[in-house]
Amino acid sequence: MRDVQAQDADSHGPSAAQRAEIEQAVHEAMQHDIQSAADYRLPKDFFARMLPLIRAIRQAHLTPPMQTKNMPLAVTIRRTEAMPDLQAILQAHDMSARDFVMSLTTFEMTATMSDAPPADKKKAPKLNRDNVRLIQSHRALTQALLHDMDEDSEKLQ
Repeated sequence: MRDVQAQDADSHGPSAAQRAEIEQAVHEAMQHDIQSAADYRLPKDFFARMLPLIRAIRQAHLTPPMQTKNMPLAVTIRRTEAMPDLQAILQAHDMSARDFVMSLTTFEMTATMSDAPPADKKKAPKLNRDNVRLIQSHRALTQALLHDMDEDSEKLQ
């Protein structure tokens, strides 16, 4: 009976080969998402659109789904779409859930990598040059948006 239980326990869940295949698929999806965010082009009016939008979201006391290290962008977009109150604010600011998630992901990646040491930049995907120029030419707005996006910041100015 004990052998049957041991065999039964071994047959539950993915095998080592299946786990490796799943891990490889997740890694490939994440690499695709990183490259998609690096390639995504922010609109020229990004700050004019995003600053009021983020402030409206914060004033509504909403917390958009956060992108995490092992969460595909598609999941974050679906979770954003599943929040009716957030959807109403996005629609009022003429923005889709996809554009919202992609814009913020691209903005954060570009802002972080623009200030990264050269050694870190070698490992990073090539960033959209227009996005780099946009962020570098609007340092004060970049800092303002990063501040407004920070969940720990007290009150919006």
